[in-house]
Amino acid sequence: MSKDDLYKEKEHKYYSNIRWDIIDLIPEGPHKVLEVGCGTGSTLVKLKEINKAWEIYGFELNEEIVQEHTQNIDKVIIGDIEQLDPPFLENFFDFIIFGDVLEHLVDPQRVLEKYTKYLKNNGVIIASIPNIKHYSVLINLVFRDRFEYKSVGILDKSHLRFFTKKEIINMFNRAGMHVKKIKSNLSFPTLDRILNNAISNHKLPGYSFLTVQYLVYAEKGDAN
Repeated sequence: MSKDDLYKEKEHKYYSNIRWDIIDLIPEGPHKVLEVGCGTGSTLVKLKEINKAWEIYGFELNEEIVQEHTQNIDKVIIGDIEQLDPPFLENFFDFIIFGDVLEHLVDPQRVLEKYTKYLKNNGVIIASIPNIKHYSVLINLVFRDRFEYKSVGILDKSHLRFFTKKEIINMFNRAGMHVKKIKSNLSFPTLDRILNNAISNHKLPGYSFLTVQYLVYAEKGDAN
């Protein structure tokens, strides 16, 4: 089964959710924003509606899905991001979004390295990446000897790469990005704020087992 076929099996909501957690990380302003794996484009369109973007661009593998908002996006490129070079000028974007994309790639670090050149000098990559260290994966692996792929989630059968927090940070650093902040999207959404406060104050050392997904905010350039 091809990569395209795997994505066509997914429900429409997989592509159409507005990513408010990502939107919250972008301030108001006349930004140029690219979303790699933009789905229907709902997040991009919302960014423009609430004055957090002036120009919006999308890159999407599934041509059928992206038709929903094509007329509201400045430019949409259809294809595999690991096979195509985007037709943009270098130092063009303020923000590039990879929402649940990097784990689907053969070489995610190479893609990050390639896309960094399209960011402005103070540009930012925002990415959401599943956490393989989540307790649901570990319990099944350690106690049940099971590592079963599913249609969605941490063990989505279209995932090619798996990450922990440390390896996420290392990958961004190697790609020439500096991770300024990394937030945990937790198993219990109603407790997210309380638990993330505890995490930031180093009062919850086992938080990584509760983290379903990491939300990364990384600036162009190294830590120095």
